[in-house]
Order: sequence, then C-alpha cells, then structure tokens
Amino acid sequence: MKTARTSTLAATFVVLLVYAALPAQAAARVTEYPVGFETWGMTAGPDGNVWFTAAFEDAVGKITPGGGVTVYPVPTHGAAVGSITTGPDGNLWFTEGLGDKIGRITPAGDVTEYPLPSPSSGPAGITAGPDGNLWFTESTPSAIGMINPTTHAITEFSAGLNAGSRPGASIVVGPDGALWFMDGGTTQAIGRIDPTTHAITEFSVGLSPGAALGRVAVGPDGSLWFGDKGTSKAIYVMNPTTHAITAFAAGLNPGSAPGGISSGPDGNVWFTDQGTTKALGRIGVGAAAASVTAPSVGGSGGVNLPHTCGGDLWSTWAGQQPSHAAYVFDGYQWLLDGSAITGGTGPSYTPTAADAGHQLSCKATVTYPLLVVTASATSSAVHVEGAAEQLGDLADAVVGVGPGRSLAAKVSEIQGNVAANDTAEACAALGAFINEVDAQTGKKISADEASSLVTQAHNIEAALDC
Repeated sequence: MKTARTSTLAATFVVLLVYAALPAQAAARVTEYPVGFETWGMTAGPDGNVWFTAAFEDAVGKITPGGGVTVYPVPTHGAAVGSITTGPDGNLWFTEGLGDKIGRITPAGDVTEYPLPSPSSGPAGITAGPDGNLWFTESTPSAIGMINPTTHAITEFSAGLNAGSRPGASIVVGPDGALWFMDGGTTQAIGRIDPTTHAITEFSVGLSPGAALGRVAVGPDGSLWFGDKGTSKAIYVMNPTTHAITAFAAGLNPGSAPGGISSGPDGNVWFTDQGTTKALGRIGVGAAAASVTAPSVGGSGGVNLPHTCGGDLWSTWAGQQPSHAAYVFDGYQWLLDGSAITGGTGPSYTPTAADAGHQLSCKATVTYPLLVVTASATSSAVHVEGAAEQLGDLADAVVGVGPGRSLAAKVSEIQGNVAANDTAEACAALGAFINEVDAQTGKKISADEASSLVTQAHNIEAALDC
C-alpha cells in the first residue's frame, strides 16, 4: 500500500523545462524546488507532471508545474531506484538497480514491482520501445531486457554482446526503430538491439583508446550522439545506417568530461561537462530550430466570436514531425496579456466581454517523441474589442459612405443605445443599419464596402449577444 508524502526538506531538486527556443538575448531562468534528498532519473509524465527517482530514499516522486512535490515509497528496501520513463500504458516504469526489479507506478501513485529472472542483474536504463514493450539494460550479468506492460512477462537477451559487456543507464529508440544503448564494459561500445529479431550488434570502430562513454541521444539530424569522458575527451556522432563514428573535440574546455547529452529545441545537441570546469556544452548538428512558423490567431478580434489558433509549422527532425498530443501538456494554450486562460486549451477560443481591451494570443506546444524534445511557439497578440470599441471603428468606416449622413447617424444612435445599456434598441438599430447598407449596395455603396460594413455590424451584434 502506498503512502505519499509531500517534501518540505532543504535539499534541492532542479527542474529545467526547455520549450521554444528563446531569442538569443533572452535571459535563462532556473527555478529550484526543495525535495530533501538526491534525485536521479527524470521524465515527463503522462499527467503533465515531471516524475523523478530517489535512489537512496527507495522512492519515486512527482513535481507539478507549480512546484508541488509528492513522493511515493517503493516497497523494496535498498532498491536503488534509477531510471524512469513513461510507458505506452500511461504509467511510469523504472529500474531498481539493487532490487533487481522493474517497477511500475500509476499517475495516482500505486507501485507494483516485477522481479527479474536473473539475480543481481543490476537493471539501469529503461525506455519505451517502438513495439509497445519497455526495454532496459542489465549490467551483471550483461543483458538487454524487455517487459510487456500488459502481461508483465520479462525476457532477457545477451547473444551478441561483447565479452565483458556492461550496458549502462542509457538506452534510446533510434531513428531506425531499433534500441540503442551505451556499453561501458571492457570494450566500450554503442550497442543496438532489433526489437523484432532481438539481434544485438555492438560498434566500437572509431572510438578512441581509453574511451569512457556517457549517455547516448538521437540528434535532430537523425544521428546518434554521445560523449567520451575517457582518455581522449570528445563528443561522438554515429551514423545509424553506416555505423561510422566521428569524434569532435575542438571547443571542449581543458579537463573536459562530457557526459549527459540531449537534443534541444534550437536544433543543437546539448551536453553536460562534468570536468574541471563544470559547464553545459552545445554542438551544432546542422539542423534548424524546431519552430519554423509560429501559430497565428484567426478571427476578428471581437468578443463572443470564435478565434482559432493554427498555422504553426515545425522542422522535420530525424525524419519525424512533432506531435501536438504526445503528452498532456502538448497542444494549444490561449493567453490573455501573456497569462494562461483557465480552460483555454483547445485549438479555438471565444473571447468574452471580460476579455475586451486585452491582448489575446495562443501558444502551440509539440513534442518530438523520438528525441523526447518539447518545443513551443507563441503567436502575435490580437487586441480584443468589445461592442463600444467596434462601434467606434464602424463610425470611422462610414464617414463619407452611403446616402448623405444616414449611416453615420444610425451608428451614432447605436452608440447612444450601448452607452445607455439599452441592448434591445442597439440590436434593433443594428438591424436597420444592415438593411440600409443592403438597400444601397451597388448604388451609393460598393459591394466591397457593403460586405465590410455588414461584417462589422454582425460582429457588433455578436458582441451585444443580439
């Protein structure tokens, strides 16, 4: 039975959420939230929260976008909870490095553990595979494991691993649909397992002698990128088709030790440098930033009329377009004066009278599932107009238009009705205005002028709820 607890202790859990590439001059912002213990793995959860593991606490936790932290204990004492990932079943799956189990936790916090067939196997990395299973690495004895999220059947594969192999905590789905992993054993290598045939192949040609590989990630260019903290410090790129490995070292700090690595929404690959000078590093891979065209707000800007958010275009990375629905936080968010509108999360939004006078915009958020990179882009703002402001625009539009000053007089009458809160009279006068425009179309009012005036009048009717 789970017992959740909310952390208020002094240690710190740092969450870095990377969305749309900011302008070059924009300042980075880091927010820290206390959890009271050391955290290890982290992943975006299906519930919109960030989930993490606490190896020395035998626990899995989650943090809400607002910073609320809840921690759930794992039944096995000394489990050493390590990596965590979101599964295809909508639950979170994690490894227990000393518990020799694969764990599952529901978004509600219910934990179930599944023992591995091999004792002292030391499961480390875990990821959701393209075949609907969860795939993980085992270090002792060396193997790549698979667990079915429905039947919970576990299978281990070791044929093809190098002698002295030690698959590490990094395993990812490659652009070829295979699982790729880091092997930190006697022969440092990048390994590949086919999820259908279960054939394992390892690649080390091109690695420097004395290599000590870090994590592996898929880049926006469709290549595999990983760091080397060994004798010759470098960032490597591997072609998943030819398996050619190329090293890059120029630009690394003296005493560099590149380890963690991931793609960023700017189209570059980013890595952590755990060497003499602690740093974040970036290497260009020749890809454009995720956002090609920001979304735009479609609509008149008037209240009580639907507006749409769309037209956003995104770069193709690793042969893949991003999804607007991979995670619960993907999709659209409407903003008023830059702040999120509660419930405004669909592709359309109808401004209310309370929104009049404010700036309406929308943000599109997408995720590249293969790269596990989330990006967003925000539209330009549209000024929301209420009935009174729209009537002012209509008054300007009818100056010198139509038969004498009768149209202007009607607009002035409507303005008086609105000022007096006499909606019924305002609506009746708007009907009379539209009738006169229709009667004069092709005579004293051109067809284009008439269409524009009638549209404006109908928008005002909507604002008044006529």
